Amino acid sequence: MKQPTHQLSLWLHKRHVADIGYEPLNEAWSLRYTDEWREDLQAFALSPAIPLNTECSSAPIRRFIENLLPEGRALDIVASAQGVAKSNVYGLIRALGTETTGAFRFLPHGEDGSTEPARIRPREITLAELDERIGERESRPLAEWDGKVRMSVAGYQDKLLVYANGEPSEAPMFLPDFPLASTHILKPEPVDARLPHMVANEHFCMTLAKRLGLPAAIVSILRTPRPVLAIARFDRTTHNDTSGAWVERKHIIDACQASDLPAAYKYERNIGSVGEAALYRDGVSLPRLFGLLAHATRKAADRLAMLRWALFQLVIGNSDAHGKNFSFFVNRSGLQAAPWYDLVSVVQYPQFSHDLAMAFGDEFNLDQIKAFSLADFAQRCGIDRQLLVRECRRLRDGVWQHAADVANSQPYLPEERELVNKIVEFALSQAHRLEAISREASRIPPNLL
Repeated sequence: MKQPTHQLSLWLHKRHVADIGYEPLNEAWSLRYTDEWREDLQAFALSPAIPLNTECSSAPIRRFIENLLPEGRALDIVASAQGVAKSNVYGLIRALGTETTGAFRFLPHGEDGSTEPARIRPREITLAELDERIGERESRPLAEWDGKVRMSVAGYQDKLLVYANGEPSEAPMFLPDFPLASTHILKPEPVDARLPHMVANEHFCMTLAKRLGLPAAIVSILRTPRPVLAIARFDRTTHNDTSGAWVERKHIIDACQASDLPAAYKYERNIGSVGEAALYRDGVSLPRLFGLLAHATRKAADRLAMLRWALFQLVIGNSDAHGKNFSFFVNRSGLQAAPWYDLVSVVQYPQFSHDLAMAFGDEFNLDQIKAFSLADFAQRCGIDRQLLVRECRRLRDGVWQHAADVANSQPYLPEERELVNKIVEFALSQAHRLEAISREASRIPPNLL
């Protein structure tokens, strides 16, 4: 069998998991799991579309890898720094693949991933240096440090991956050169001035979810003194033992990867939301998301997690909750819903579109979601409508009990608190409205849906 023109090897910590081949002229990808990995009783596939014991076609491999890469301006920066085209998925993952979302490292074929490099003193980042680099973002990308591009997680916003054995506000931060792995994602305020106090916005929404007992990632605000959101990675676990501190990587995939869709399909209306383009709804939708329960190991628990996730977006006004904002842990038995992230009240920024990334029934307008839309959503996603009522009531009671307290108890600056209080006001009103229309939805005859 002819060897591919380009090859990468996939490693989980020090284990060789698979080999990836790439033929650039015909854009052909291949992947073969190692015999050792396939025979391991704890082994798992990269995603449902790339199974362990069945030959996989080219397109799912490319889509899986493409979904690991940054988007928008972040992708422009990375591609420019690496001297490759934005469409060159192979070149980008070869450059960035040692610290991606999930468990695996992408290494050049033949490189021994089981051998740790000679230990050198980890590269520490001080708050003063971080503050300086945030201030220079327009001329010097935050993703590039010491001549090396280090951002390799998906998304549009500027991010920096760091290792910290504790809270970044209290513990030293280091760049995650192997064998270190990142434990936190740092997100400063966006460069776009039309998105003021985004750090406080996301911090409040994430903290409120956590207070309500919902499975949100742990966040904190790091001040350099510029505000930076520090997100504890739930696909990483830090261990401290006789050999010192080390980080265990856990494999996760987002709903685009689980659905075998490219990153451009993260919105349900994947072509666009204007004119005839709005008729095409081939991207990740709520019914498609719930359809992934076919691969779930805890179907009832994950159905409830998906329902609560969808309803919470309505409560906080997060119209941008798309297919790359819901993830799953992957294990031998299947998928398991992961903690939530990227919870933001987008409605606080009126200059941006508030069309929902995923429709409730056929309704994409947040303000127009009424009883029929909610009942239609429940019908399409296989949700008992009495359960829907109970969850809307639970959300209403939780928001009324905790939202104001979360806003007042967190260390927000006066301008940040003003925005956060607007989110509280919106969430209180929305939670009350949602509970009322859920009761109406429960009384709609099934034959009308």
